Amino acid sequence: MVPYAINGFKIENFKGIQSCEIGGLPKEASWIFLTGENGFGKTSILQGLAIVLHGFEKHTLDFHPMISGERGISLGITFCDANIDKSLRYKRQIKEDFEKICCYGSSRLNMEGEKSTREKSPTINLFKTTTFLQNIEFQLSRWYFKQNDIEFKEKYENVSELLIKLLNLSKITVDKKTDKVYYFEKDANNEEYQGLEFHQLAAGYRSIISMIGDMILRLFESQPKITSPKDLEGIVIIDELDLHFHPKWQRQIPSLFSELFPKILFIASTHSAIPILGAPKNSVLLRVNRSVKSGIMVERLIEMEEKLKNFTPNLLLSSPVFGLRDIFSEQHHGNASILTEETYDELKLNEAVAKRLHANASDPDQQRLYEDFMNSLNSPK
Repeated sequence: MVPYAINGFKIENFKGIQSCEIGGLPKEASWIFLTGENGFGKTSILQGLAIVLHGFEKHTLDFHPMISGERGISLGITFCDANIDKSLRYKRQIKEDFEKICCYGSSRLNMEGEKSTREKSPTINLFKTTTFLQNIEFQLSRWYFKQNDIEFKEKYENVSELLIKLLNLSKITVDKKTDKVYYFEKDANNEEYQGLEFHQLAAGYRSIISMIGDMILRLFESQPKITSPKDLEGIVIIDELDLHFHPKWQRQIPSLFSELFPKILFIASTHSAIPILGAPKNSVLLRVNRSVKSGIMVERLIEMEEKLKNFTPNLLLSSPVFGLRDIFSEQHHGNASILTEETYDELKLNEAVAKRLHANASDPDQQRLYEDFMNSLNSPK
């Protein structure tokens, strides 16, 4: 169980949320996923959770929420630890509270440079897309050149090892003359490519390095005695988890993050079914909906959580988690047959069998076998 497991939350009168409440979340959950269509309020819920955890700040007050009489905003989170209960009401003051938190919005490629300044608030990136994240490369270089200090030595070794595993790299090096950090990718045969600087990497790599680097540094600041990321505790909120990532990465990120950061609770929104296929055991699925009458609403999909271990992408997409009614290609028309194989490898095998049967189709018995086989593969729309 993560140290800061959430039992539930309640948000009232915040942005498009009139009142939404979720309770009874399992203490074993290390991931809470939010799904829902664009504009339905996933980001609003994440922002509300960020505020109740860290308090109202200038960038949250900039939203100028509607205040009606004495009602105001009401935000609350109940932790699984009965001794922790947090609730806030709207006040026009900047308030800092829970420090073991990091929040990331849909734009997380801006890593601070020599002339830019990162924001001190751990929640601002969820509210403002132009903010700069802490530059992990500055610290990697600093730790590398100060390895006579045991703290810096351990941080350099632990963080560089984590990034190598996370990005499936061959190695990471620091140039002694220029202080520049180089990342060495490898191919399927473990052959090493030429080292690249951060700005030369693909967006997916840069997104991971920027976000995870900033997260590690911020949590190190709040837990100064810790030198290994696996010992860091806290809550991390990520909007649009799937952004910039290939499906392979999308699927492995949830379980890999939990392996590398076993004491962190992740709360993330996603528009893709693939990260949820990689969800660790006991993950929570929340579907966000919206209507004019009720505003933004949240529903826990307990039945889907229980079935998740046996789901394929098609089942997940057409389930209540995403509600995609038509999963067929736009190019499919009429009564044309549908390919129903579970994997592409299975499709290739069936095509090879069909080709062999068709080659002998001059024989009546072989012709019937061929027709029966083809009918068993495809089904009409």
